[in-house]
Amino acid sequence: MRMNIPRLTFSWRSNHSTDKKVHALSILSDQKQPMKMEQIPLFEDEYMLINDAAAALKALCFDDALELLKRYSGLYRGGKDVERKFQIAAFLKEGLSAAPLSGPDRPSYLFHVWRSFEAFCRSLSPGSPTDDELRRPFFHTIVAAIEGSGLADSAFLADWIPVGYAHLQIGDHDRAIRSLQACLIATPDNATIYGYLGDAYLMRGDREVARQVYFTACLIDPVVLDWNHLRDDQLKDLLERLPEEYDCDPSLACEWLPAYAYVQGLFRPRQIRLWEEFKTFTDGYFELKKTALQIPSPSHAAKLFLRGIVLCDNEPFLRMFKGIEFAEVRREMKEANAALFAEYLKQIDRHRRNGI
Repeated sequence: MRMNIPRLTFSWRSNHSTDKKVHALSILSDQKQPMKMEQIPLFEDEYMLINDAAAALKALCFDDALELLKRYSGLYRGGKDVERKFQIAAFLKEGLSAAPLSGPDRPSYLFHVWRSFEAFCRSLSPGSPTDDELRRPFFHTIVAAIEGSGLADSAFLADWIPVGYAHLQIGDHDRAIRSLQACLIATPDNATIYGYLGDAYLMRGDREVARQVYFTACLIDPVVLDWNHLRDDQLKDLLERLPEEYDCDPSLACEWLPAYAYVQGLFRPRQIRLWEEFKTFTDGYFELKKTALQIPSPSHAAKLFLRGIVLCDNEPFLRMFKGIEFAEVRREMKEANAALFAEYLKQIDRHRRNGI
């Protein structure tokens, strides 16, 4: 049975079934018949075999991993952990068996295999070896494929897959930042890329810069950020807590998250220094407001609240701009979310006391 790797969009979502899980289990069960009168060599004791299998799996030597797991299963009771390892090795071996050996299609194919593998790991029972254990070695393989295909200087691979994402996964943060910035030159309003760029800055140790970049991503569209892989644990924790602790509609949690992050001090005030930049921002605000009047929705209310925060952060410019009033912006923010607006005013007071 060959694995069908789907042609995915930039979100790389996978609908891979769990057929491979069943297939792997059947293979493993065939190996569970006790071996007749086999003497166990001292160097193949229980722990050495399973550790060697785990090491082979992390080294992406799937044939070796499968052979060691089969041998272990024949000598001992494998248990669920061995079954899970076997499923993972079998899945990746089959996925990679159809990969182009070289050429420009190989890197993007490997990306799709990885996304399918992530979905497969989520289908396994709790306690299974996570995809994080294999992430770095697998992405080293992808980076090698990128360089071997002459695509190292490209911003995107096929299907708009950012090359910088691969560098981010292997810890090459400086190169990831340069590559992702090149992506933004080609696609300046790409919130997903801004999210990955924020991750790169965060992993490099530049938390303040990372938060500014995340804020930019949220102003574009917080929903399309890759929240499953976002590296900022505080933002992810807030997103998970919003529905229960703040009575936020779960379907709107991503939309409201940046405003709550601002109120809780995760996002700092966004200062606009150029008049043309402020004018562009207000033009977008007016367009959004017009759309919200034509088609009212909770999503539009969340977006306007966030943009209202930015407008009020730039009060001197706002008071010079005709057609929009500071008091009106705040009134609309209060109408959109009175409880959050009250917390916002407290945060503004804290900013003033701290000289922010």
